[in-house]
Formats: sequence, structure tokens, C-alpha cells
Amino acid sequence: MKKIFSLTSFIVFLFLAVPAFSQANAAGKWNFSLEGKFGARLGVYDEIVWANRTSDGLRYKESELNYELAPVFYTGFDFCASTKRIELKFLSKFFVPQRSGTLKDSDWQNDAWCSNGDIYTKTDYSEHSLSLNSIFAGIAGYDFEIQGGYKFYPTNFFTLTPLLSFFVQCMNFQAAGGIGWYGNYNSERNRIASYADVTSRTVFEFGSSPVIEYKVYNMFLWTGVRADFNILSNFSLSLASEVSLLSILLDFDRHLTNKRDFKEVAFSGFFAFRQTIRTEIKLQDNLSFCQACSFLITRESDGTMYQKKSGEVDYKKVLNAGGGNQIVCLDLELSLRISW
Repeated sequence: MKKIFSLTSFIVFLFLAVPAFSQANAAGKWNFSLEGKFGARLGVYDEIVWANRTSDGLRYKESELNYELAPVFYTGFDFCASTKRIELKFLSKFFVPQRSGTLKDSDWQNDAWCSNGDIYTKTDYSEHSLSLNSIFAGIAGYDFEIQGGYKFYPTNFFTLTPLLSFFVQCMNFQAAGGIGWYGNYNSERNRIASYADVTSRTVFEFGSSPVIEYKVYNMFLWTGVRADFNILSNFSLSLASEVSLLSILLDFDRHLTNKRDFKEVAFSGFFAFRQTIRTEIKLQDNLSFCQACSFLITRESDGTMYQKKSGEVDYKKVLNAGGGNQIVCLDLELSLRISW
């Protein structure tokens, strides 16, 4: 997977950089800016297990884990090099270890355990305290993005910029403690009751020990367009809409209570949408205060699932199930931009 990320990054860099530098002289001198930022991300990362119903093969959601961001905070910086026509950006965000919300774990196990065709009764449900856990050097997650654009000027106050960018993300979650509600079998053992049935369920408390570790890597190849409006001499507004031409989603799930590890890999086209609204207020000729709001949503992916016991080296493909995820998140951001 790392080789795929590296190769794709190199291809995108060539696609963006070579035309840009070849046209630099024609487009004019280069200008540069550096932007320091602080922001908050709200949303949810969903981990999904898909299965096929025994009676007719219908694909259904057997398990779903909702990892909340409510919210988490980040810092980072952006670097931009541009001419009148060409724009190249490197964007970054860094998340530190912090409490992020609640993990909500749901299962629909009737058909898997009883083969009775019931895929609608939620049999298991648990909630756990959720945090972002350090990956390295106090970093618990990151976003890196390389973006290029070519600017058109339909009017004096309006600029239109087609965009192409390569985006890589990693988030590292850990859930601990919590409480779970589990439906019990009926007397004939052909059906499991709902987790919400207080007359037929088991309640289990997990104490304070770690329960699940979840690390997710996402790669998006974005394309779209940005519209910039110079409303006043010291105020501008930007609107950008993008779709993902290609998405690669990879996650690792360690169930610490039953010593099982899972890996899920999904490839998707036109999988995600991103909308960004940004304002810039010029404080001086080379100093600006910026505010940004970015919304990202993906479809539910369905890929290949692998499993191994904790301590084993090799994963084995799970033949009767698939794995995927979904992301819905909102970034709210303040930044200070210096240009030269």
C-alpha cells in the first residue's frame, strides 16, 4: 500500500509540476505565501462489515463501528507558490493525542449465527470512550495534500481555477472501557433478541482497559473547480467544489478483548465529495487573516476484508464478508497568511 501511495504521489507531482514550471516564464514571476492555522474537525469515521444473507445472497450490513470526532483539534501550515496563471500548494494538518468522543459499536448477528434471514434486528450494541492515540512523536493523525491549479480571469473581480490534488490522511483511534448490551437467544435458539429488549439481554461492563485500536489511511485524487471573488479591496471569498476520481481506503482494526485483528482494503471511483468555503481579510499588503470551512462526505465503501489472530504475522482473506468505511466530517479553521 505504501508503494501505491508513493507511486501515485510521484505521478501526480509530475502531472502538476512539469507543466507549471515549463510555463512559469510565460505566466510571470513567482509569488509565495506561508500560512499557519488552527482548526477543529467534527464528524464521524464509520467502519463497516458487509455480509451476504444465507437465504438469497443479499448484501447487508452485519457490523458498524462509529468513531466520533466531537470535536478534535489540529494545527498545521500551508505553503503556496504561484504566478498569475499557475498555483501550486502543499497543505498539512496535524492532530495531537486527545479525547475525541464515543465509539458506538453495532451488530446485526441473527443471520450469521442463526441463518434465519433476519438482517434488521440489532442484536449487539456497545459504547466506549474514544481517543486519538499517538502514532509517532506525539502525532495522532495527519492530512497531507499536494494541489495544483490553473487560473482564468473572466472579469476583474472573479477568478476561476480548475484544481487537481493528491490527498493522504491517517487517523489513529483507541477505544477503552464502556458498556455493552447484547441480546440473548430465544428458547429454541433460532433467534437472538434485540439489544434494546430489557427482558432478554445481557449487560456487560468493560472496566477501563483498551478495547479496540483502529488506524485508518485514506487516499483521494481530487478534481474540481474553485471560484474566487474579490468583493472589496481587502476582502475576498472563495468557493471550491471537488469530487474524488480515485479513492484508496485502508484500515487496521485490533479487537483487544478477543485477540482478533482485521484489515480492510477498498478501491473506489467517484467515491467522495468535498466543499470548501474560505474568506480572506487583508490586514496589510503581505499579511491576511483567513477563515475556512470544509465539508467532506464519502459513500459507504465495500472492499476486501482480512483477519488474523493477534500475534500472527499473516492476514487471511475472509471469504464470506467484506469491509469498508465511510467518512462525514466538517473542518472549521482560522489562519494567518504571510506572502512575499
